[in-house]
Amino acid sequence: MSNILVTGGAGFVGTNLIESLLEDIDAKIYSVDNYSTGLKENHIDDERVTYIEGDLSDSSAKHGAWGQARFQIPKDIDVIYHLAALARIQPSYKHPLTTFHANATGTMNICEFARENNIQVIYAASSSVHGDHFANPYTFTKWQGEEVCRMYSAIYDLPTIITRFYNVYGEHM
Repeated sequence: MSNILVTGGAGFVGTNLIESLLEDIDAKIYSVDNYSTGLKENHIDDERVTYIEGDLSDSSAKHGAWGQARFQIPKDIDVIYHLAALARIQPSYKHPLTTFHANATGTMNICEFARENNIQVIYAASSSVHGDHFANPYTFTKWQGEEVCRMYSAIYDLPTIITRFYNVYGEHM
């Protein structure tokens, strides 16, 4: 049985991913979500899924512990699907600092946790990076997330995969 971490697992894409994983493989799935956009109503009632409320950009995150008093991620994870982010361009103009912390700092913390525990990271990037990286805070932070993954791969030999989503829609939106 595999142990999988899905960040942003209570969100639209995360919920659909968890449903697919449960159908396709024998796995124990951990979801970490701060519920800024994810919904507790999206929780899947299955004993193989554990939902953890926590903020991956928490500044108390040191060496992958993420404020141990707040929440703890198991270290025996086999793969991380890093979907957690503040999505969409328009809100990022109004909240650039929050967007940066959620998207760039959260990705850095995930990569550091993965490095310390030798876990592959599959990063959910955005098709918006095909344009001007400096056009808005959202695009910039998703591009930064890609660069963080590339850096950890180059320096620490961390196995990373970057995926770019284009116009996703469906159930649990």
